[in-house]
Amino acid sequence: MSLKFLVKLSHFITMMFGIALGMTLCILYQFNVDMFIIGLSPLILVIILISSCLRGYTLIIWSKNDYNAKVFND
Repeated sequence: MSLKFLVKLSHFITMMFGIALGMTLCILYQFNVDMFIIGLSPLILVIILISSCLRGYTLIIWSKNDYNAKVFND
């Protein structure tokens, strides 16, 4: 697996966590004002579950292939 692919996957996972966080904040806001977005809760849980699994997968691949950042190894 190439380093370029792992970096793209890592950025994608971070984006998924960000989307889930934004949707959660939206639900919390709507909970105080009106409760019409409450149906998004299962979607947020699915996004968090998928991104957590992908994050674990990338950590395993990073450690398996012994990728190191040249910036931090000086």
